[in-house]
Amino acid sequence: MKSSLLIICSLFFAQLSFAQQQEREVYHIPGHENVENGIGYSHAIKIGKTLFIAGTVDGQHDDMENQIKTIYKYVGDTLEHYGASSADIVKENIYTTDLEEFKKNMGLRKSFYGAGAFPTSTWVQVERLFIPKLKVEIELIAVVE
Repeated sequence: MKSSLLIICSLFFAQLSFAQQQEREVYHIPGHENVENGIGYSHAIKIGKTLFIAGTVDGQHDDMENQIKTIYKYVGDTLEHYGASSADIVKENIYTTDLEEFKKNMGLRKSFYGAGAFPTSTWVQVERLFIPKLKVEIELIAVVE
């Protein structure tokens, strides 16, 4: 029993060590580097085959529809940078100040995912986001080559 536990612990720490040694590739939305660095975050980080995309927002528009369109454009550009597509997204978290309004724009979300390769997803209504005029923020995890 002790030897089994020792083997399991050794494998765990070997995997942890391997993950820490993998190259960390950072991506910023073009033109947003100053904002990201000023706040203190990176739009996307790829480690191994896992791509983490930060909560993405659109601070240019005031309405939900255009914010969603812009967010999915930024996400699409980020995925394209890594040679990936929406089909590679495995987890999506959506934060919105008005869940019912977001539901009215469901078609925009579905069109981003195309033929129904939908990721796991969590939707949460919040009181407010980082900038008061923001209505939606979407963060994602993708598995890419």
